[in-house]
Amino acid sequence: MAKAMVVADQPTTGIERMKSGPERLKSFLEDVRSELRKVNTPTQAEVRSTTTVVILTVFAFAAFFWLVDLLINHTLNALITRLTTH
Repeated sequence: MAKAMVVADQPTTGIERMKSGPERLKSFLEDVRSELRKVNTPTQAEVRSTTTVVILTVFAFAAFFWLVDLLINHTLNALITRLTTH
């Protein structure tokens, strides 16, 4: 519904569109300012805790994929050895 209203409010010709440019720019900048007021900067403690979580998660996934890779490598080597010796 909102999209239809926006389309209906837009000028149809190039000249109308050019004339409405400054109004649209002002509206856009007001919207940007309004949205920037909603932004909050995390505290140093929040940044530290989320960084710790990310680093621990990376190491956990690295260990998991290392173990999976080790298992697949061992399984394929055993399979190839068994198939080539018979």
